[in-house]
Amino acid sequence: MEVRLATLAGVIAIGIMATSAWGVEIAKVNGKPLTEKDLSSALAGMTPGQRDGMLKDQVARRQMVQSLIDQEVLLQEAEKEKLDQDQEYKDAYASFRRQFLMNRVLQKSLAGKLTDSAAKKYYEQNKSKFSTDQVHAMHILVKDELEARELIKKAKADGVDFQKLAEENSKDPSAKNNRGDLGFFTRGTMVEEFTDAAFNGKIGEVVPHPVKTTFGYHVIKVIDKKPGQVMSYTDVENTVKSMLRNEMAESYVGKLRETAKIIIDTKAIEKL
Repeated sequence: MEVRLATLAGVIAIGIMATSAWGVEIAKVNGKPLTEKDLSSALAGMTPGQRDGMLKDQVARRQMVQSLIDQEVLLQEAEKEKLDQDQEYKDAYASFRRQFLMNRVLQKSLAGKLTDSAAKKYYEQNKSKFSTDQVHAMHILVKDELEARELIKKAKADGVDFQKLAEENSKDPSAKNNRGDLGFFTRGTMVEEFTDAAFNGKIGEVVPHPVKTTFGYHVIKVIDKKPGQVMSYTDVENTVKSMLRNEMAESYVGKLRETAKIIIDTKAIEKL
């Protein structure tokens, strides 16, 4: 019973599975059939090895069926109480629908493009992104580009204490403790725009332009660099494919934005 309840808790955590009339009927709950397909769906989140092991183990199969029954009695009780008609359910469904459809259209747009050969080509063209190089940088984060440009001018002046500027002006909460000093970091630690600017900057100099990220505008000073080595494709294969997928997705979304009619209410955003 303890194992079955643990399984039930795990299933509840990821959501209640829907049933189908397809497949061999393995149980009934108040006349509602549970089928082979329901059991297969419940195992969908497992690896092939875990799934095979579960199906070959008679005790595990029985526990899974009991878990499916528990799910079904909960589902039927929720429907009896008309919980599928309240606003909380409708909001959750709308959120699920939105996320599911966004993921599906991205999957469709990338189908056949994210191949091993495409990933290897991306790796060869971007080897510097997969190195163990390190850079030591400081930064000042502000919300306004004009303010960032003014701070760049101040930071470049002779004898100016960059860390004092960061302490006085940076919106980064950590600036109170580190005074804008980020220490050494590798590629992939920071967001791409910040990383590229820091690694491309010259030691001892302030990057000559504000660097925009989702956090705001950054004034960056490069303190030092430590050269590393390029990691092999085998070592970073998953990272390469993830980065390539993100770039392909961003490109696809960018093309959609170009043909979309977009109106942004700046005043409304400022009031948020």
